[in-house]
Amino acid sequence: MSGRPLYDLNWGVALPNTEFPQFRDGDLKIFISSTRQYHLHSSVLSNASARLDDLLDEEGPVALANAALKQGRTIKYRLDLASNPDYKDDDKVVQYILKPVRLDSWGEPDRLPRYLIDLENAKSVNPTHAAYTAVLGAFYQVPVDLGNFSTDALGTILTKTFDIIKVAEYLGCVGIITSPIEATLLATGQNLFKSIAKEPLGWLDFAFRIHSRILFREAMIHAAGQYNTAYVQQGLPTVNPAIAEVLTKKATKLKDAVKGSMQRMLSYYPTALQREITVGRCDIDKIGRASYGNDILHWLALVSFRHWATHQIADDQTHHAADFGKSVVDVVMLGADAYLSRPEMDDWHVFFPMSPRSKSVILERLDGIKATVKQFVRVLTANESQLNTDATPVEHFTCSTVNVADYPWEGDDAARGERVSTETVPEVGEGEEEALVEEEVEEEAEEGDEWGREVDEWEGGEMMEVDEAREEIERLSEAGEDLYGMS
Repeated sequence: MSGRPLYDLNWGVALPNTEFPQFRDGDLKIFISSTRQYHLHSSVLSNASARLDDLLDEEGPVALANAALKQGRTIKYRLDLASNPDYKDDDKVVQYILKPVRLDSWGEPDRLPRYLIDLENAKSVNPTHAAYTAVLGAFYQVPVDLGNFSTDALGTILTKTFDIIKVAEYLGCVGIITSPIEATLLATGQNLFKSIAKEPLGWLDFAFRIHSRILFREAMIHAAGQYNTAYVQQGLPTVNPAIAEVLTKKATKLKDAVKGSMQRMLSYYPTALQREITVGRCDIDKIGRASYGNDILHWLALVSFRHWATHQIADDQTHHAADFGKSVVDVVMLGADAYLSRPEMDDWHVFFPMSPRSKSVILERLDGIKATVKQFVRVLTANESQLNTDATPVEHFTCSTVNVADYPWEGDDAARGERVSTETVPEVGEGEEEALVEEEVEEEAEEGDEWGREVDEWEGGEMMEVDEAREEIERLSEAGEDLYGMS
């Protein structure tokens, strides 16, 4: 800071006897417009902004004459607003920047400054002028005014916010305005989260620019769920590469989670169909043809379920679909008659006619299978976003999670001594795997079915790991963080 004395080491604290933006002891005059001329402290601004520190060093503090000091003059620096030569009307950089003005020994410009003449009135205020006021005020802990969230539309608030962000980016002090902007936007409640769910890519860029973890996390959850849509695929090349990298990683994990859930469903065998060899005798271990024949209706129910599930995969309705298979998962979670209902099974029975009793047994077994396989997709139905999906349903998954390491602007927070939350939602594969729970299906007690064979009761137990699927299932379970890792 070129030896410039600090006014107060606790910068950002309201100073005595005066209020922002007219401090009687301020040594810096900032000329924003004819109606916005502020007397501030060079020490406060240079501590808050490296760019302001450089600008103040360009001309340096003027040595005030004794006569000027006796009259109470304190201004030793002056910055005037001027047109930004790099501004291209692309809404990426601020339209006006600050320029240092050389002062004489009385604290007045030694030549006519070329500042912008702009007469403001209550009906029309240049948004850049208001943005500079908001950022400068934030240096003194003045609340950032983004409008009235109870009466102003979210679009109006966002417009003001973007103007403030551009000024903060120019001054290099984005971190100072992040918290007040977050607080104001979060006060809009579900309106904010609905907007993020609808346009997650825009909000990712917004959150990245102001380094907002809350908004970035929310937008990333929705963007990952919509990764397969045309909206994200067309917009992905336009976003910051650092954002695109995180988004692609999250989408890949979500895709693998869907694939893993489908694989587990297709590899599922009800416990009632399994056998265990004890002595190796068919009559004791029930490993003979007659014993397996008794399970024929149960096997037909399992075949019907797998036929339906593989049909969804063949039609690209799962991990290749625009919704990553959410519509399929929603149907699986509904169970009952949401799929493979009695009318649908009647169409199946056109090719495989049976007695009414046999049809009922197949439906009962099918209901048990539907109830059991829900646990394989339940993790995908978690809502990690702050959007109330019960009141505002969405057509994409919201189960991704975002950890500290996923914020592109973050370094090693622990090394910097920052206190951050490390609490995350447990991911599938962490700790002990949940035991498979098979739903019991009540059935009328009968000596036999319509074919004169004994009908086994439904039993609960562990899932059988068939040889051809065991290795893959164990890999998916052990790699739970990568599979479901919404990390």
